[in-house]
Amino acid sequence: MVWNQGRPSGARRTLARWGDRRRSNALVGGALVGVLAALCTACGSTPTSMKLSVSSGPPGTVVTITGNAGSSCVVGKNWSGFAFERYGDLTTGPVTSMATPVASSSNGSWSASFAIPAYLGGSAARGSGAAVAAGRYEFVAQPCQSHKLLTASFRVTAGTPAAAKAHYVGIAVTPDGQGYWLVRANGDVAAFGDARSYGSLGAGKLGATGRIIGMARTYDAGGYWLASAAGTIYTLGDARSYGSLGSDNKSIAAPVIGIAATAAGKGYYLAGANGAVVGFGDAHVSGAPNSYLAPYDAIGARTAGGYIVTSATTSVAYTYPGGVASGGGPGFALSAELVGTAVTPSGNGTWQVGMDGGVITGGDAGFYGSVPGSTIVLKAPITAIAATPDGKGYWLLDANGTVYPFGDAKTFPPAPTTPK
Repeated sequence: MVWNQGRPSGARRTLARWGDRRRSNALVGGALVGVLAALCTACGSTPTSMKLSVSSGPPGTVVTITGNAGSSCVVGKNWSGFAFERYGDLTTGPVTSMATPVASSSNGSWSASFAIPAYLGGSAARGSGAAVAAGRYEFVAQPCQSHKLLTASFRVTAGTPAAAKAHYVGIAVTPDGQGYWLVRANGDVAAFGDARSYGSLGAGKLGATGRIIGMARTYDAGGYWLASAAGTIYTLGDARSYGSLGSDNKSIAAPVIGIAATAAGKGYYLAGANGAVVGFGDAHVSGAPNSYLAPYDAIGARTAGGYIVTSATTSVAYTYPGGVASGGGPGFALSAELVGTAVTPSGNGTWQVGMDGGVITGGDAGFYGSVPGSTIVLKAPITAIAATPDGKGYWLLDANGTVYPFGDAKTFPPAPTTPK
């Protein structure tokens, strides 16, 4: 399967060059600086600063970054975005690179929303990435005119804010598309439309530091699985446990970011922020992307078998079996970090959503609208996306639990709190 055939333009050319380096495992910090320098030609005045909306916080903190790449710079053509790293570690340590943000004006100014990751990317030369622990970090961007690097410091604090436990983090849809379940990070589940409630996690079951990151329904919609960041699976309704991380010596050396049930409903995949994939039950693992594009944000199952893993900062989608790397459309100029993915009914396309509600389509996925360009004013970041069964629409979920329908997706009233 090949997506987006033909000669790429703008940001696609930049990402294609990065893709060549990814495939050769040669994208080290020095190479990144070299790429940026080579791209920056005939640019205008040198910018002097880069600003952050928040200067400290735990992983998950949303930071709005603003800067200027130079008055003659073309975003996605001769300027390639920014990176997040441990302080002073660009050439030797793990780094997470953000796809080119969208410029806000013709003078080279730009802005992007970025969530502090729980895991940094790496490469063959620099290692396999690393968990983001408390300490000093920095954002790095290179203006087009010179080799000068602009930096802005960020201090990662220990712990997760208590309020984050109340955030909605996942959505699962009933087979007929006439209902859905929403799950909070604390394990509370709410049912809407024809989705029947099978309960939530009991108080304290997750522990002081645990959090749910997503959910998947069973084949007959008679239950659901909840997955935690530590890889523990909780079953409700008729959901059967096929195992959790730690069982059968299965592990992921990074936080878990997604769960996807197999088409037959007799197993599930878990994906880590480092791209690792583990299967349980009838979920067969046929490969995983390397960690140097980390962090990854989602995994989705394909109806004919296999799965797709997507990168949070570049919009690259990896399809298995086959390990085919492909980009989304329209373009790779991201104004916000990607937080979720839905797979088309055919299994040959994806919708990826950013925390700003922007939607990127890949393969045979149709575009049915997004928050940017609409009259919607977000009061909380988008956290998840789910597609309608016929693939002609999708729902976006924000951290406050508001659901935004597009295409043939509809919103529904709350379902009864107890099964009939």
